[in-house]
Amino acid sequence: MTTKTEKLNTLKDIIDDQTIATDLLLSAKSGVRSLAVAITETATPEVKKVLKRELETAIDLHDKIAQYMIEKEMYHAYDIKEQVSQDLKNAKEALEIGK
Repeated sequence: MTTKTEKLNTLKDIIDDQTIATDLLLSAKSGVRSLAVAITETATPEVKKVLKRELETAIDLHDKIAQYMIEKEMYHAYDIKEQVSQDLKNAKEALEIGK
């Protein structure tokens, strides 16, 4: 029988900082998109103003996450070959987890 500690250690091996940061980055990007769509769908000037402020905040958050990932070499925004290589490595690791 697997203990709780063993399960947590296994989870730590599977979910690393890069996985968490990537998920956070993708969520932030989704938030930016959703707010942008909401702005285009809103007719009320007051609501549009609030959504625009929230969009600015969401863009800033996305930028901070992306810069953190670039600094930690988790995201290679300026080197597409390296990013593709990293993505393929991550995909292979994800497939191995599922086995």
